[in-house]
Amino acid sequence: MSRAWGLGMGLGLLAALPQALTAQAREYQGFFPALALALVPYSVWALLAPLLLATFRRVSRDAPLEARTWGWLIALGGGFVLAHSVLLALGLSVLESWSARGFTFTEGVRRLLLERGVLGSFEYLLFLAAWATLGAFRRARERELGESRLAARLAEARLDALRAQLDPHFLFNTLNAVVSLVRQTRNTEAEEALVELSSLLRASLDGRNEQGIALSEELDLVRRYLGIEQLRFGSRLRFHLESEPETLGARVPMLILQPLVENAIKHGTSRRAARGNIWVHTLRRGDRLVLEVRDDGPGLRTGSPSGTGIGVANTRERIRQLHGEGYGVTLEDAPGGGTLARVELPFQVSAMGPLQQGRAAHG
Repeated sequence: MSRAWGLGMGLGLLAALPQALTAQAREYQGFFPALALALVPYSVWALLAPLLLATFRRVSRDAPLEARTWGWLIALGGGFVLAHSVLLALGLSVLESWSARGFTFTEGVRRLLLERGVLGSFEYLLFLAAWATLGAFRRARERELGESRLAARLAEARLDALRAQLDPHFLFNTLNAVVSLVRQTRNTEAEEALVELSSLLRASLDGRNEQGIALSEELDLVRRYLGIEQLRFGSRLRFHLESEPETLGARVPMLILQPLVENAIKHGTSRRAARGNIWVHTLRRGDRLVLEVRDDGPGLRTGSPSGTGIGVANTRERIRQLHGEGYGVTLEDAPGGGTLARVELPFQVSAMGPLQQGRAAHG
């Protein structure tokens, strides 16, 4: 209420200043007395402002003004104009000494209604129009915020669905690798793989509700997964993790690299009789983080699947949901043979851990 009164007085002062300057220019009245007299009608509206706002809120109830509502508010305006005239008469009767000039209070009210009735009605309609305009802007803003929240919840639900689809896919493939070791009676390696798998799942579950993790943590998950696959393939698999130091603290979605690494092993290393290599390279290009996974398998041109399986497809969709169409995953033949998968994300520093330095490599 005090804010409404203060706003009304401020607007009244702006409206009264020209009148005071005009009175002073005509030299029949000093500036400050003229300003005080010109402020009286607006001061009365300022006093009525809390009641005006309460009436507007009660009648409109924060809904768009309909024809019937407009009719009620315009009808109520007559009462407010009358109340304004009566209060104004109380003030002016003292300031202008009506009793000394032979004016009765009733005559003064009648004179004010004749002189200011139309102007007072116009001022009331201005207040009503301002209220309706502000209400329309507020409702539009609330609708926009509601739609934004709905879109965010929808995107989050889609991401949860994608992740629910991805995690079992990752788990089943890893368990298949362990089963393969058991069938080969490589029990020691199978035990080591299960230990690595439990560590990998624990790390994944610990960060399940996080919006993202540091790239250094994501690379550690990839390293654990590749360790399991190396137990399966033995000397046939060699992997290399190479990262520019400034990228290790960047924030990335959890398990964003694992499906691409899995794809590289499935369509690259597993198709080679000789030893195969997997390279994971991270770098920064301006405001983008680039993650590359490369193998030295047969590549795409030889008829190898193009990587549209569940893992790569889900990775594309997760990035699209999080960052829009400007980012994503591309697959192409690597120079010198093999397939290169490239992920582009906005470069955002993770707040989940300190920026780690140094190059991560394994071979």
